[in-house]
Amino acid sequence: MIKKVKTFIRLRPQLKIITLQAFVLSVYTGFIFTFFNRYARFGERIAANETLPPGPLLISPKGKGVQKSETSSIPGHNEALHFKVNDIARAINISSKYIPWKNVCRHQAYQAKLLCNYYKIPCLIFIGFKKGKDSNEIQAHAWTIAGGRMITGLCNPEEYMVQSIYRNKWQ
Repeated sequence: MIKKVKTFIRLRPQLKIITLQAFVLSVYTGFIFTFFNRYARFGERIAANETLPPGPLLISPKGKGVQKSETSSIPGHNEALHFKVNDIARAINISSKYIPWKNVCRHQAYQAKLLCNYYKIPCLIFIGFKKGKDSNEIQAHAWTIAGGRMITGLCNPEEYMVQSIYRNKWQ
């Protein structure tokens, strides 16, 4: 326990703040998905083949790939966005490791959406399905992409049939 506290103390101040926010959001998402599942909204649902406005994320026509585009000519803007997105991804990963309950992919995607909304970062949440390798069991998965990188639900999106894509209010 002391080793975990020392590791937390060594984090950068901004990452400490985001990690604490991610921890609080993991409590919130666990509660809301357990007792009030119908009130949890990922954002505005878009069609997989819809054209998105110019921004840091573009979806390929089949909804399976994501391409990065330049969003601003302001020097340092993309580096700051990339840095903040990395901090959000790392904070969600850290909080998922150390909480005593299960923090599944849809909870992490919801946490990422809330953090991206708070920091005004555009993000997309993908919900996909695939058949299991050994059985005919269908597996569902959720992942979040922001700043041109996957921040939650690390997977190979090509393995999944994308059923829904959601964007936050900054997309």
